[in-house]
Amino acid sequence: MNGKIALNKTHLQLIAIVAMVIDHMAWAFLDFRTVPAQIMHIAGRLTIPIMCFFIAEGFRKTRALRSYISRVATFAIVSVIPFWVFFHEEYGYRQNILFDHLLSLLILTVLESRSLDRWQKGLLVTLLLIVSLTVGGWPVTPALFTLAFYYGRTFREKAKWFIGINLLTVLVLSILAGLNQVYSFSSLDWTWYDRFYLLGFMLALPVIACYNGEKGKMLTGRYFFYFFYPAHLLLLAFIRYLVSGDVDVHDVYVWFHVICLLLVLIMLVAIFRSGASRMQSAIVMFLVFESFYVVGFIVELLASEVETLYMAGAIEYFGELLMLIAVVLFASECGRIRFPMFLYAAQILAALALVYTIIRSPETGFFYSTIRTSVVNGHIKPEYVHATGYYLSVLYIVVVIAELLVIMINSLARGSMLEKKRVGMILAASMFIWIPYAITLTGITGGYEIPGLGVVGAGVFLSLCFMKYGTLDSVAIASENALEKAGEGVIIIDDRRVVTFTNALAERILGNDSLINTHAEKNASIREILEGDTSEFHCDDRVYEVKVEELKHASLIQGYTIWFLDATEHREQLDEAESMAYHDALTGLYNRRQFEKLVEQEIAEKRPGTLVISDMDNFKAINDTYGHRRGDQVLTDYAEILRRYPEALLYPCRIGGDEFMFYLRGVTEQPLVEEVLSKIKNEFAGRFRDGKVKCTLSMGAVINDNIDEQMDFASMYRAADKKLYTAKENGKNTFVL
Repeated sequence: MNGKIALNKTHLQLIAIVAMVIDHMAWAFLDFRTVPAQIMHIAGRLTIPIMCFFIAEGFRKTRALRSYISRVATFAIVSVIPFWVFFHEEYGYRQNILFDHLLSLLILTVLESRSLDRWQKGLLVTLLLIVSLTVGGWPVTPALFTLAFYYGRTFREKAKWFIGINLLTVLVLSILAGLNQVYSFSSLDWTWYDRFYLLGFMLALPVIACYNGEKGKMLTGRYFFYFFYPAHLLLLAFIRYLVSGDVDVHDVYVWFHVICLLLVLIMLVAIFRSGASRMQSAIVMFLVFESFYVVGFIVELLASEVETLYMAGAIEYFGELLMLIAVVLFASECGRIRFPMFLYAAQILAALALVYTIIRSPETGFFYSTIRTSVVNGHIKPEYVHATGYYLSVLYIVVVIAELLVIMINSLARGSMLEKKRVGMILAASMFIWIPYAITLTGITGGYEIPGLGVVGAGVFLSLCFMKYGTLDSVAIASENALEKAGEGVIIIDDRRVVTFTNALAERILGNDSLINTHAEKNASIREILEGDTSEFHCDDRVYEVKVEELKHASLIQGYTIWFLDATEHREQLDEAESMAYHDALTGLYNRRQFEKLVEQEIAEKRPGTLVISDMDNFKAINDTYGHRRGDQVLTDYAEILRRYPEALLYPCRIGGDEFMFYLRGVTEQPLVEEVLSKIKNEFAGRFRDGKVKCTLSMGAVINDNIDEQMDFASMYRAADKKLYTAKENGKNTFVL
């Protein structure tokens, strides 16, 4: 840390976010070579080093590396379009900073891998650096910063490497800029001194030096930065477009669908990171194909060639047709109606065949007999002349919707209340897909279609259905729990009170061969368990306690888990856990927390006593001379001496290390206290007979015999501790009252 300033992770992240916004505002609204722009860009250099620092810290501390890499990769992909929209004139095909940090994370993963040979590590790191050089937004530099922060042993060493990398970066870019002025190998118009603002990276060092290692609390959520990065790029680009004074309805329309795509991707990330189940797979499929649909529509809006329109149509229909299959799959999982897999396979093949006919339409005219184009307000507007393939696609959509209706009607007629709630959400999602087309027919959109609104609305409803009324995949959960808790009987019951899973022990306890797919109410034993009338069973000369847990998701009961726990083993485990909570693991004496409770109870009941704190003299020399095993033996020997006294007389406690406490209950006469202390001290000295090191006891004691004004534990502890310190000063191997 630096001085009195202490910054936690949240503070540094907020500094990085503010600096990033300042930097991007300069890129959006100011001339790069102006003084205000340069000042803002220099301030913006704080962001990347802080992010690199936390990539290194995250790699060092994470317990779920794959999840960490997956998270960074996901948001790097989500940020591709927002980054291009904001920076495309400056960066072209190069990628966003999250992509650079993903490469840094992968490089660290390769270098720290235990399964790769040295040559394999060298090859993979080289390939990753080549990727960074060719498509990274900041070639190589973030990776080198991250390596400096990770491998630097001290902050001084990290700073030296960081400064060296920063100076080398500026030098290389300045040389390249100078050469470019002569040979013009790059379209970028910058001079050698334009890159000096990159020295602002070093401003981050004193900020990072103030990091106190604490996490802090981000009120907006742990993934705020990941979401904020693409969102603020889109917002700044949109503001830049509005203030340009050249607002075009067509461009706003494109922007609207870009934002819709971003929302779909955000929902996809949220669902993908939820608990795995078949419903999750279906909703992920829906959002993925929904993304294809929106991408195809955006390509159609931006297309200037007829060939591109055919390709855009193929992408749109690929997304739309498979998206509908995903809705059916999602609904079937919600309503527990399983269509044969060959039916899904046939529909997928039919969808792909229709997409193929679109691609081949320029030659065959099967899907579109032709596509005419006209120019409206400076933009290409297509007019599609439909043919046989198009009408087949309409028939395909009708068939899929009919399947969806069958599922929903069945769920409404025979399903549980939970299934009916899901059907309502699915119905709303299905209707929302078509609402934008109805809006377009009214003419209020000026003839523009707005499918992005429909697919985003449908995605929201299906995502809410999954998050709020999502089914727990009981069989999978039961299988996992059965493996993790072998030796316990398990029964899983769904929200219809149908048994979906049992293991062999549960069936043996209940005396049934198979309970799968039977109604719980028809089995007397299970019915009594669920009603709370039975709490234990006897089987094979053992007693099993019964525990019922509700399977909940979003506060809705979606089933029950019945556990049969071996009572004997269970109670032994509870006794052991209770003992560990109250006692020191090495000596078996009370730990400080329990000891304090016992003494406070003595004080509360107005019983006098004496608190004694003891410390071993020269204990460190025992560990250094004979080893820690001999040191532990000395500690347990002393504990054995204290345990010989009955609890009616003495409460023993180990504070930690070689420091112990005990409380003499009802013993307050000074001669008696001195007699006990002398006896304990002398017995300990007699126990330790190793000749090289002399280990004795120093003690401090305080008598609490004033019933009317008794000291509390804290006061007694402070007084006894001071007396122990006095005993140490008096030459050790003594006690002070």
